[in-house]
Amino acid sequence: MPPDEELAELTAEAELGDDVAMGNLATALYLKGDRAGALRWWGRAWAAGNVVAGFNLGMLHVVAGDANRAQVVWEKAAALGDPDAMLGLVKQALDRGDAAGVERWAPVILAQDEAFPITALGVAFRERGDLERAVQAFLRAEELGDGYAMEYRARILVAWGQHEEADVLRARAARAERML
Repeated sequence: MPPDEELAELTAEAELGDDVAMGNLATALYLKGDRAGALRWWGRAWAAGNVVAGFNLGMLHVVAGDANRAQVVWEKAAALGDPDAMLGLVKQALDRGDAAGVERWAPVILAQDEAFPITALGVAFRERGDLERAVQAFLRAEELGDGYAMEYRARILVAWGQHEEADVLRARAARAERML
């Protein structure tokens, strides 16, 4: 949490139209428990073109139980290239059994060069029992050097009885960068 002086500066910058300040102010307000204030500023930041604010706005809608509004915002943010919004859409599609929704965004996430959303995609597949697709995502994140992806895939290998390969992968993971 920023001190009161920094919060006042953020508010002034946000009121002057700085979309990054708007997003940061919204985050600070959300952490203080002011969801209405967070909604207001994430909404303004999103309207001003802050794509990250769009993802956060969608998350706020999810927390409030409005998955439809989240989907609308995330569709727009994903179309602008936000991988977190894409991941949110994939998770929603997985939850409702919407294979077309998964196929729309999962390949786009995998094609990017950001390890975090790719690893998170693998976790989403793993949590829903799709270990083949989880491994595919973890392998892609491993190409980017993500040690967490290596560890997660090692756990799957152990479950499949491939202990030696898992040990080698865990050793690589210990030396790799952690992207999450």
